[in-house]
Amino acid sequence: MGVAVDEAQLLVETALRVADWDTARTRDIVDPTTHEPALALLTCLNREVRATAQAARERADAAYPDGYEPTEDEESAAWRGTGG
Repeated sequence: MGVAVDEAQLLVETALRVADWDTARTRDIVDPTTHEPALALLTCLNREVRATAQAARERADAAYPDGYEPTEDEESAAWRGTGG
């Protein structure tokens, strides 16, 4: 399953907010599945998503000459291609 980088960022940021609001409930949901503290896991995911977003920006910058404005389809394809 692929998830666009911007959607992944939103998902992780939202999960961090929810974890902050209700730490005990988040722990009850996440810990049995991952066996890791929820905030540690989400912080790691947040770093990974940011790194992926940065790599996508760098790839896009390298793919197009200065001043070039990609079409919406080209931009979307670049974001979808960041999964690995």
